[in-house]
Amino acid sequence: MTMEQIISFLEKHAEPEYAAFSASLLNDTITVRGVRLPLLRKFARQLVKEGVWLRLWEEDTDRSFEMILLKGLTLAGAKLPEEERWEYIARYVPLITNWALCDSVCTSLRFVRREPESAWQRLQPYWLSDREFAQRFAVVMLLDHFLTSDYIERVLEVLTSLQPAGYYAAVAVAWALSVAFVDFPERVYALLQSRCLSEEVQRLTLRKIIESRRVSDSWKECIRALRS
Repeated sequence: MTMEQIISFLEKHAEPEYAAFSASLLNDTITVRGVRLPLLRKFARQLVKEGVWLRLWEEDTDRSFEMILLKGLTLAGAKLPEEERWEYIARYVPLITNWALCDSVCTSLRFVRREPESAWQRLQPYWLSDREFAQRFAVVMLLDHFLTSDYIERVLEVLTSLQPAGYYAAVAVAWALSVAFVDFPERVYALLQSRCLSEEVQRLTLRKIIESRRVSDSWKECIRALRS
C-alpha cells in the first residue's frame, strides 16, 4: 500500500459533520478529516499486518489528525524490539497537540504490561517534562496500565509531585486520581485530605469522583465534605 493509497483511504472515509464535531472538542488548529476511531484502529492493524506502517514516518507529507493518530496506533501492534518501539514513541509524543492524540494511543500501548518496570523507567522523563502533553502522555499511561496494587503507591507519588504544565496535564492527573479512587479509595482519600495537590487539581479530582458512577454514595458524601 502506497502513501497515496493511505491518504485515499482517509479521504474516502471522511465525514465532514463528524470532523466538525471532533474538531470542536479538541481545542486545536489541526486538520481533522472526520474518520471514526474504530475504523482508524482497524486500518492501523491492516498497515501493520501488511508491513507498510513505516511509510507513515518515512513519507511524512500529511499532518492531519488522522495521519498522526495512525502513527501512534501502529506502534501498538508493530513487531519491534523494545528499544526501537520506545524510540518511535519518543518521536510520536512531540506530535501530540491535543488530548485525543494522547489518550487514544495510550490505551493501545498494552505492551508495557509485559515489562512494567522497564516501561516505568522509560516513562519517567515524560512526567518530569515541562511540556503539557508529554506530562499528559505519562499520566494517561500510568492511568491505563499502572493502577495496580504493585504500583499504586508509586503512581500516587508521581501524581502528587507532578507540576502540571497546562490544563490538559492537570485534567489528566485529576482523571487518574478519580480512577484510582475506585479501587484504592482510602489511599486517594487520605491524599485529598492532606490537600497536597494544587487547588486546580484538587477541585478537578473532587468533581470527577463525585461524577463517577463507580463510586458509592457514602464515599461521595465524604468527598463533597472536602469541597468546603
